[in-house]
Amino acid sequence: MKKPKPLFASILFSLYLVFNGCSADKSVFVSSTEEVLVKNVWTVDYCYNSQDMTDEFSSSRLLFSSTGVVGFQINGQTISGKWSRKIDAANNELIDLQFNTSNANVGMLNETWKLTDRSPNLLQFEDNGTTNVRFRIRTQ
Repeated sequence: MKKPKPLFASILFSLYLVFNGCSADKSVFVSSTEEVLVKNVWTVDYCYNSQDMTDEFSSSRLLFSSTGVVGFQINGQTISGKWSRKIDAANNELIDLQFNTSNANVGMLNETWKLTDRSPNLLQFEDNGTTNVRFRIRTQ
């Protein structure tokens, strides 16, 4: 009778450890930006040239759909638009918002925004072309 080769035994042991010995720590997992956007209702903070313009958005809400539609709700009215997520050449995550409206406040959001900070309850962006315009959304 042949003895099992030590290499075969060590491979089996390694496979056992891989499949049974480790599990992912799901407590620190943050879902993708798209998943976070779609599953929440968002309030808006907006700063332009270090001037806080959040009061202009105080009664508004942003709602994102997985189909690329975004809704801006204010005073019982919903202004619809489109949104998309991209990655640029420098590996920055970008969110493009486009609303077809004459509302000046909503029009300020028509930009390609660079994601600068993300958590499950807050996303912060800056204008992709300049750093003196900041846009932050947080869960309601």
